[in-house]
Amino acid sequence: MSFPESAIVERFATDAEKAAFDILPLLVGATNDKRNRYAIRLADSMGNSGEFEQYVAGNAGERLARIERLLRVFRENVELLVHKTWVEKSEEKPKERLLEDLGSFERDFRDGAIVPSFRRFVSLAHSIASLLFGHQSGADDFLVYCFRIDPKFGLFFWFVGEMEKQARDGSPSDELMTIETLIGIYALSSF
Repeated sequence: MSFPESAIVERFATDAEKAAFDILPLLVGATNDKRNRYAIRLADSMGNSGEFEQYVAGNAGERLARIERLLRVFRENVELLVHKTWVEKSEEKPKERLLEDLGSFERDFRDGAIVPSFRRFVSLAHSIASLLFGHQSGADDFLVYCFRIDPKFGLFFWFVGEMEKQARDGSPSDELMTIETLIGIYALSSF
């Protein structure tokens, strides 16, 4: 993060939100036994504290049912956002494509197609940013802009950028991609 961005983060983010910058590298480098603890801490800094643990703790059947509900909330939130966002008639195609990509993402995630769902999630997040903010979403100061709107919103788009870097720099493990995608779904569902 550059100096101007870090100054914005320092000014607008709480200590709990700032912790995300330290937690993510720990999550990425953790083994399975510690990964869930770091995932919970990271998700708590991006969403509602204490709510993410239910998606990584408990027996497998309960976890899957909770994740299924989270996916439904995620889909409903994204669909609502897409339908409520006014765009010029010429920009309707990207909205339609976003909804198609949302369906593909859901299928991939449910089917355990980790790499495609990870990449689709990053793409969905970029499409959402573009839908909400137009050309501003591609500006160099987009993160600063997001942090000014809401630090959690800024953290979400910072996190998506970090996911994108991981995909570019070499595919992270399936376990890491799964937990990071789940954190992203959770964070976006928390808005």
